[in-house]
Amino acid sequence: MKMLINGKKVDSRDGKKIQVTNPATNEVIDDIPMATRQDMDEALDCSKQGLKKWKAIPLKDKEKIFNKFYELLTVHKKEIVGIHVLESGFSVRTCLFQYQGISDLFRGYLESAKRYDGTVLVPGTEAGHDGKTEGDLQMVLHEPLGTVLTIIPFNAPLMLFGYKTASALCAGNAVIVKPPTTNPLAVIKLSELLWEAGVPGDVLQLITGSGEIAGDYMAADPRVNAVTLTGSTEVGVNIAKTVAKRLAPCALELGGNDPFIVLEDADLEAAANEGINWRFNAAGQVCIAPKRFIIHNSGKEKFIEIALKKAAAIEMGYGVDMRAEVEKFLNSDFNDLKPGSMKMNSLISEKAAKEVEEKVNRTVEQGARLLCGGHRRGAFYEPTVLSDVTKDMDIAKDMEIFGPVVPVIGFDTVEEAIAIANGSNYGLSGCVYTKDWKLGMRIAQEIESGGVVVNGVGVYRNMMQPFGGYKMSGIGREGFFTLDELTQEKVIVLKDFIGGQIK
Repeated sequence: MKMLINGKKVDSRDGKKIQVTNPATNEVIDDIPMATRQDMDEALDCSKQGLKKWKAIPLKDKEKIFNKFYELLTVHKKEIVGIHVLESGFSVRTCLFQYQGISDLFRGYLESAKRYDGTVLVPGTEAGHDGKTEGDLQMVLHEPLGTVLTIIPFNAPLMLFGYKTASALCAGNAVIVKPPTTNPLAVIKLSELLWEAGVPGDVLQLITGSGEIAGDYMAADPRVNAVTLTGSTEVGVNIAKTVAKRLAPCALELGGNDPFIVLEDADLEAAANEGINWRFNAAGQVCIAPKRFIIHNSGKEKFIEIALKKAAAIEMGYGVDMRAEVEKFLNSDFNDLKPGSMKMNSLISEKAAKEVEEKVNRTVEQGARLLCGGHRRGAFYEPTVLSDVTKDMDIAKDMEIFGPVVPVIGFDTVEEAIAIANGSNYGLSGCVYTKDWKLGMRIAQEIESGGVVVNGVGVYRNMMQPFGGYKMSGIGREGFFTLDELTQEKVIVLKDFIGGQIK
């Protein structure tokens, strides 16, 4: 597939390409261009013309474009889901979940944009420089930031394309999309459909290539007015440093090591079933999945027993005919395909699986006991349960494992559980299980994270919520009420417009 620059589908100027493979089979699916600086410069230059064009299009006309986009999404569902399953190694369930949310994201952000009507300040509330403000019309308006660079991760690219692109476009910005290099094809197709629906080719553009080159180069360029990124903390910190040099805003959703706390009085079986299902869902490649299982010592052995049964019941997806899976489940609702009901998919790459393997081995070297799993086969990694994990181990603090690994950490007191939960530089999401709702509320308030669920898993992201993390899990929020982050306020005063006091 090709890049999308200034209304044209193009290769890179030097012809260099990157292969896109199915991580489960190593089958080459397609290739993408490796963008040059000249390619990126062209996109950055013409985005300014696109911005002027897009700002002049009323929301009601943008809505017509998006309505056409929804129709095209339906027509191309099989193509989008099918290619995403192959390029990502994901289950059909994961791909359907992402696909089904795209149109809702565009609709929701458009409705939010309709309500960004600004404010009029009360005349005469204080003296002006001339002592008079009674006749002045003081308006606070929202304007787009300009060109927004959206950097999209591999683990939820369709959904996060929706969050980032819909919000930026609905706020009136021009957008340059940087899809993940490992699995960019479905995102490219979505961008093509937006062009086909009527979004001008200089308003929405897409650059492919290495994130270290393309992302860094564009983030540093003053023609980019804001950056929104979901990715690793290391990459996010680098982007933040880059844009800070020119005081450009950025929104960053980064790493996490989410605590899953189960108190002594909790429904242990319900908590374990839900928590383990969600940890193993998508082979553990979910940013807000539980990652540190902090279990009261009275129930720890029972929790481990349930986790081991869950792990043993999972069938690995070796040799699955992914094209046949798409045919079989394409018209299903993802809610009907419960976590744990499908074979475990591969990770995004063999490199990612090796990283999980290395981190599990390091945890065992630090004294944890490997109860099951721990084996890698290519890009696949078995569901793994670790016991005897202590609060001073790397995995209990700042070592995020992006794979199907359940480390169980025991505790005796509520205060100890909170301390373990907060003993990480991350703070994305979390949860606590207890029959004492008041205690659950207190713990939720004390956990240092952007979201906490009481008696449910922290994998709870509603489009209406301001989603984001504390500490090294990022800055900024995504959700229908966060268009402030993609607009800037301007005050316009019409002096003596009102006509002064009525006599």
